[in-house]
Amino acid sequence: MAHDFFLMPSQFTATQSGPLGLQASVGSSFPQPTTAVTPDRVAQLFVHGAGKPQLAIVGLGEKALNLQLTAAGAGTVVAGIKTLDRDVEYSEDRIPLILEEYRVSPKALAAIEKLDKPRTLKVSSRRFAKTVLCVRQCDDSGSAARPMGVALEFIASGSSNNHFRLLSLGRSLTNYPVDLVNADGKRTHLMTDNKGEVHLASDARGSLMLFAAVMTPPVKAVRFVLNLSTLTFSRP
Repeated sequence: MAHDFFLMPSQFTATQSGPLGLQASVGSSFPQPTTAVTPDRVAQLFVHGAGKPQLAIVGLGEKALNLQLTAAGAGTVVAGIKTLDRDVEYSEDRIPLILEEYRVSPKALAAIEKLDKPRTLKVSSRRFAKTVLCVRQCDDSGSAARPMGVALEFIASGSSNNHFRLLSLGRSLTNYPVDLVNADGKRTHLMTDNKGEVHLASDARGSLMLFAAVMTPPVKAVRFVLNLSTLTFSRP
């Protein structure tokens, strides 16, 4: 079962401009929070959009880190959270499970296969979560299409929430596997096209999450770099 790091607002469409709660959590039960991310694990908060939005940590819950969005104007607001890089080591028996959970490039798979057996996969894990929400109205698609400048992220493509682009180090990641998770926990395997875009089927509705993982083999260092990114949003 996948263990995703995701960001969920208390409501994707807020009817008022007052404070709005969000939760940051790691778990396998999207959209329900499972395991809280502690404040000391947070590297940076991101927010942009209508008004002068501010995002802050307000407390640690049992299953999620509680955040609050304030000073947002009417329109689309995008919030994000990045955790501190974390060194992880996976033993031989766990590697197949990790590669099943995180669909990565053939180049990364080949590099892992070349490791001396029994293998130990040494990884620098880097997680980023992002969400798109609306305050009173959703008429500013430019906010959702604006990158936050992290290593791996989804941005909106076009004026609707039917198409998204996957960026790796600021460049479109073409013909690459991504997952779509719905509110029932169903996980669908998709691929970006030759423009780096993923297109959602018309029946993908409600609370949704896009997920991607990019693993870069080491050149001189001993650790692979594993970037994990999610985007949560809603389609009525």
